[in-house]
Amino acid sequence: MNDEVLAFLVRAAREFRGWVFTGFHWPVLAGEVAVRLGSPVRQLFEAGFATDGPADTLPTSTTDFAAFGSAIAWRGSTGDVLGGLVRRADLVVLDAANVDLAGRVNSTAIGDYARPKVRLPGGGGAADAAAGARNLLLLHGGSDPARIVARVGHVTAAPTARVRLLTRWGTLELGAAPRLLTSAGEDAAFLARLRELGVDAEAPVPEKPPSTQEAAVAAKVLTEAAGRGYVVAREAVHG
Repeated sequence: MNDEVLAFLVRAAREFRGWVFTGFHWPVLAGEVAVRLGSPVRQLFEAGFATDGPADTLPTSTTDFAAFGSAIAWRGSTGDVLGGLVRRADLVVLDAANVDLAGRVNSTAIGDYARPKVRLPGGGGAADAAAGARNLLLLHGGSDPARIVARVGHVTAAPTARVRLLTRWGTLELGAAPRLLTSAGEDAAFLARLRELGVDAEAPVPEKPPSTQEAAVAAKVLTEAAGRGYVVAREAVHG
C-alpha cells in the first residue's frame, strides 16, 4: 500500500463535515472514507440526490445509484443540486488533476485543444459547483507537482470564493496570495515547484498522521476501489 496516497485520502476525508457537494474521482473515495469513519456528513451529488451514511457498494462514479443504494436519503434533480443546493453546502469538493494558483481547474485537455498531449475527461457539473461554492476544496491526488501551474491552459471550472488545494504533500490556500498552509512531509520536488511558482511556503503547520483506524478504513476503501476499476487505487495498492 502506498502510504503517501493513503495519508492523502485520510486528510481529504477529514474535511467532510456538514453538507458536502462531492465531485467525481478522489472526492468519491474521500467521502466514503469519511462516512465509514462516522463523520457527521451528508453528501450532495450532481446527479440529483443526497446520501446519509456509507454506500452499499463502493461507488464508481457520482451517478452510481445502485452502489449508493440505501444510503440515498433524498432524490431530486441535477437542476435542484447545481442550481440551488450547492450554494448552501458547507463545502464543495472537486477533483483537480490540473490546477492553477487562482484555483482554476482544467479537466479539458493538456496542450492544444485540437491535438492535445492528454485528453482529460471533462468537467461535467464542476463549473457550476465551483461557481456556486462558498468554500471550495480541490483534491490533487497525482504524483507530479508540475500539474500545479501558474495558469491552466483551459479553464473548465473557476471558483468565486475561498479555495484550498489538498495535495499528497500539503494543503495550499489559492488566490491572490497563494501559500502553503500545511505540510504532510518534506518533498523536495514539491517545494521546488512552489518556489518556482512564487508560492509562500514558509512555516506550514505539520499534518497529523493517520490514526490506526483511519489508515485501516482508507486502505480498505482503496482496496475495494482497485477491485472496482479505479486505476489510481490499483497503483496505490499494488505498486
